[in-house]
Amino acid sequence: MLGGINYVSSQISSIYNSTSQQLASSLQRIASGKKFQNASDDLLSFIRAEDIGINISGYERVKQDLTSFKTFSSAAVQAGSSLYENLTEMKELATQWAGTTDTDKRAEYKSDFDALKKQVTSILDNTYIDGKKVTAAAAITSASLDPDGTGKLQMTFSAIANSANVTALDITAGGAAASVQTEIDSTLTYLSEAKSFDNIASQQMNLTDTIITSKKSVQSLITDVDDAEEMAKATDLQVRQQAAIAMLAQANMSRQALVKLYM
Repeated sequence: MLGGINYVSSQISSIYNSTSQQLASSLQRIASGKKFQNASDDLLSFIRAEDIGINISGYERVKQDLTSFKTFSSAAVQAGSSLYENLTEMKELATQWAGTTDTDKRAEYKSDFDALKKQVTSILDNTYIDGKKVTAAAAITSASLDPDGTGKLQMTFSAIANSANVTALDITAGGAAASVQTEIDSTLTYLSEAKSFDNIASQQMNLTDTIITSKKSVQSLITDVDDAEEMAKATDLQVRQQAAIAMLAQANMSRQALVKLYM
């Protein structure tokens, strides 16, 4: 009889130990928020999660590229807007100068015209980002649109006001307003292209954010624990553990009672 009780106690102890291990594992998953910690826990899921993680990292690099690109495009929009405003005012001053013979007014118009001319040439000559001149009719920078680098957004401006031409503008010369208009036309082309690049960069950044969020959601479904499900499992294991403890105590009491009968 004692042998039978010992066997039952052994079985209950085994159940208790197994339940304890499962409970510890369940509580660890709840604490970490992850279904598995390494490849040995779930190899296929681990590989899938790693692949998605690599893809997410790739799109995060794309976002960094686009953020840098937008720094250039935003600077170009700001520079183009300032150039357009100043050149437009210069044209107005040139028109006013040609429309009057008042010496004092002409002197005032010329002073304002020359001051604006310095501002325009300063913007054209000194707008740099990371050592690259933004105010140039040339290829400025580029950004990748996907992790593989198969798609590129190239910032290239086809026209802009010419610094040397602006420096040579003279309000007292005939046709000054027409000469300024030529630089305005080039500036409008530059500003239009700058705004287009800036909008494209913003749209691509939003799209990249959507892709990253989507991929992180998929990764979360693979790696993250279901708190409600895991808590229910942990509660069930705790009940089983307590039941095993009670059964062990009962078995020990029965064994002690039998031993007393033979004393």
